[in-house]
Amino acid sequence: MDEENQLIFKNLQRQVEIILLYLSSKAEYKSLVSKVSHDLASPLGYLKFSSEILQSQIGSNSQEDLIETGRVISSSTIKLSEEANQLVTEGKSTLHLTELTKTSLRELLSSSLDLLKLDEKSINLKGKLTAKAVNFPELYQYLLFSLINELRKIEFQLNSIEVIPCRKDLKITLSGDLSQPIDDSKIDIIMNDLKQQPFINSVLEVLQAETSYTNTLKQISVEVVLSRAMS
Repeated sequence: MDEENQLIFKNLQRQVEIILLYLSSKAEYKSLVSKVSHDLASPLGYLKFSSEILQSQIGSNSQEDLIETGRVISSSTIKLSEEANQLVTEGKSTLHLTELTKTSLRELLSSSLDLLKLDEKSINLKGKLTAKAVNFPELYQYLLFSLINELRKIEFQLNSIEVIPCRKDLKITLSGDLSQPIDDSKIDIIMNDLKQQPFINSVLEVLQAETSYTNTLKQISVEVVLSRAMS
């Protein structure tokens, strides 16, 4: 990788690091909201219902202390239940507000090729390019950037990129030529080395991505399937 590409890569890597931290924090917040709902709001709802039954069963002839205790339990439970439900409601609203505008597949591929200093006119872009697919294009750009740079080690020349949205999944296929036939074992080493990179491994996990390839004489196709990319 030349000096210019290294600079681009490092800048993109910083953006990816921030996004991964954001997604991790969001997942923790979502888990907290779920726990509040499950461990606090739901039991308090039941306790509120039970306290109302208790309150109705305490007659006017009961001891004053018992009546007061029932009233305190009922009012306190109602207040706690309302506050817990408010926390859950506000938490879900916050999560909803953090949803971002999706980027089209054409925009994603064009920006990725631009980062790689590849002429878009020389690459055949195929598939449903107008589909709005991704929230964080930097993650996909980083994955494609890293993958193509690794493939360049075996003199891979990118010819086409095909994107196929399928329900909630997204399949991206990179196809190109090799300067000479290459054994599958060498490609396996490259793919494994790629997955061993800490940031790439994190991106693959976040995107729930699976990679595979087809090696035919002097041509190779690498397929990346991203689960729930279209959700």
